[in-house]
Order: sequence, then structure tokens, then C-alpha cells
Amino acid sequence: MRNLIKFESHARIAIITIDRPDELNALSEAALRELQLIVQRIQQSTEVRAVILKGEGKSFCAGGDIGFFYQVVKMEPALRPAEVRAYVGLAHEVIAQLAALEVPLIVCAQGPVAGFGLSLCCLADVLIADENTKFVPAYIGLGATPDGGLSHNLPVLIGERKALQLLLTNQVFGAFDAEKWGLVSGVVESSKLMDSAIQYAEKIVNGPLKAIINTRQLIKKDRLSELKNQLELELESFAECVMTADFVEGVMAFVEKRKPEFV
Repeated sequence: MRNLIKFESHARIAIITIDRPDELNALSEAALRELQLIVQRIQQSTEVRAVILKGEGKSFCAGGDIGFFYQVVKMEPALRPAEVRAYVGLAHEVIAQLAALEVPLIVCAQGPVAGFGLSLCCLADVLIADENTKFVPAYIGLGATPDGGLSHNLPVLIGERKALQLLLTNQVFGAFDAEKWGLVSGVVESSKLMDSAIQYAEKIVNGPLKAIINTRQLIKKDRLSELKNQLELELESFAECVMTADFVEGVMAFVEKRKPEFV
């Protein structure tokens, strides 16, 4: 069985690649568990000074595993929350681990980036986007609420009012708007995406390690505890939503490639 997450390290830079290109790098439970182990490995390393997270193929990450949610909506409503708590809870463990990294996290975004993929982007210290990237909040379209810390991190980055506009209307937005609003650090041509990320990483690894670690801590420390609380709130909210008819409709409409008709 092949790995769903690739890991390589060179010149003090760790590179994590989500490798489910046929599913637009949507994160299955198995992929999340692999990602969790890799992040733990990086946390234990004394060599790594910067981390790059990217996706193989046309998309960085299209969010959660729609196949999982399709199976969930077939269950009796009362049985759904436990299944979702286990899956989303695992995703939140990964988010908490990435947020707790001492070294900077650089994310490369390309193609459609949706749902949990957007949550990962919001977690980055540096977010580099392909000029053709399209960001999709996605959750309202499924009859669900944000997870992965999105409801915490997106307002911090772009402001509460803009975040609400995007989330409540499921508004698709491009890389240049994301840069203007403060979500994206830089927009580059497709062919230069990884090179740009490496350049950022090299500047970091060649800098003063303690000063870099402490600077990140000064900026992020208080928000990290807030994020942990918000992850718990997001999990409970998502679990409530999966019992509704709107969630069933949202998932079925996505699978059937049609517009949902919410009640």
C-alpha cells in the first residue's frame, strides 16, 4: 500500500507532500494519520528549521474526504455525530500539531483549495499561491460549519466582516484577492511556486534560529490557546450539523454535481 503523504528533508528544510492527486488531495482518515506521524517526526527533529507543505498535482488540498461524508449521510442521524467526531477530531489533532511547530510553516497553494485545505492555508506562516488558485470555503455548501480552525484563523488574517462574507455565502475567491486581503503572502506563476517556497525557506534556515522561534512565539502564543478552544467548538458544531437534512442534501448535491436545495 503506497504512502498518501510524502516526506523529504534536505538542507534543514522538511517538505511534506499530500499525494492523493486523483482525489485533489482530499484528506482521508489514512492520509491524516500519515500526516500526523510525519508532523510528530518533525517535532522531534533538531535539524529541521522550516517546513514546506504542498500538494501533488492540480490542487493543494480540496478538503475532507467526501467519500467519508457520503457514507455518513447514509447512517441514521443519531449515529452520525460519533463518526464525524472521530474523523474531524483526528483532523483537529493534526491542526494542533502543525500550529505547535516551533519552526515556520510555508504552504504552497494551487488549483482549487477548499474546506479543510483552506484551513491549512490559514495556518501557514507564509502562504505562496499559484496565480490561478481558487479558494472555496465550501462548508456552507455542504450544510456544515468550518473546521480545522478556519473560524478562528480566517478572521484573524482578513478581518471578521470579510471572513463572514466569504464563509456565509461560500464565495469563491482568487489568489490576487487573497493577497490583497492579507491571506496570501505572495502570488507567483505556476512554474515558480515551489522555487518561491524554497527561497522563503532558505532565508529562514539561514537566519538566527532562536530569534526566529521566539518571534513566532511572541506573535502566536496567545492565539494558540484560543485556537485549541475554537477547535473544540468547531467539532461540536460540525457534529450538530451532520444530523440535519441540510447536511444530507449538501453532501448528496456535491456527489451528484448539482446545486443543493436546502430546507
